[in-house]
Amino acid sequence: MRKFGIAVAIAFLLPVSAYAASCDAPRNGFDNVYCFAKVYMDLDRQLNENYVALMKLLNPAQKQVLRDGQRGWIAARDKQCYRSEGNSNAVNIDCALSTTRGRIQFLSDRLAECRGTGCNLSKLGRVGDS
Repeated sequence: MRKFGIAVAIAFLLPVSAYAASCDAPRNGFDNVYCFAKVYMDLDRQLNENYVALMKLLNPAQKQVLRDGQRGWIAARDKQCYRSEGNSNAVNIDCALSTTRGRIQFLSDRLAECRGTGCNLSKLGRVGDS
């Protein structure tokens, strides 16, 4: 997350007004970086909202299982979507967006489950998206 955050932060160094209107038709790679950063930040917000909402429903033991699962998911996402070679760092943005969307759905499913039939401890700790 931290490494990706650095890459995303670079996107925000660009003048916002110059790129704000260009997300419907990005003109170049810098437009794409800015637009992908906006999309990712929104997904990250949704992910955090679902995580916090789910944590509020859990007892201390369940919270620890979910926390461990979330940490495992972050490590797996970083391993899958981030590359570092020498002085170059790269995030596969399609991978980051896809895995984050999957995790949002996973957390949303756990929220519905916990509110409905009750929380399944074995599912809370899953690192995968399902």
